[in-house]
Amino acid sequence: MKHLKFLFALGGILFLSCQTVSARGLKIPFGDREVLTKVADLPDTEEYQTDDGNYIDLATFHQEFNIAYLLPLYIEKEPRLVGYCEKEDTYYELTEEQLATILKENNLDGEKLNKIGFYSRYGGKAVGLLIIALIIWGCIPGKKKK
Repeated sequence: MKHLKFLFALGGILFLSCQTVSARGLKIPFGDREVLTKVADLPDTEEYQTDDGNYIDLATFHQEFNIAYLLPLYIEKEPRLVGYCEKEDTYYELTEEQLATILKENNLDGEKLNKIGFYSRYGGKAVGLLIIALIIWGCIPGKKKK
């Protein structure tokens, strides 16, 4: 019981010491999001140069449904490898022949590169279920001590 009072007191002090922030009009974004993740750095040669003089690298491109850009709930479109120019923040569709040539010239394994991270695939679901479980657990009334 003493530990619980101490934690509440500590939480109250931390809460009161924080600067106040207005949450009016705060919108949490959710929905479809296209995600580009750079997976391989290609050499800066003329072959991989864009018209603007920048160079492309390889990236995975997939579409996911997420909440607040932090909680990916599920993958809507599986990943595929694309050309990606970080300076221009654009991606380029590659044909199968172009991709096969790039992978062969740079000794890269397309299957290993074309993966989504664990958190994007499963972690968002686990965190979402944990939040829902905590909300449900908080709504269940506890036993009263006599």
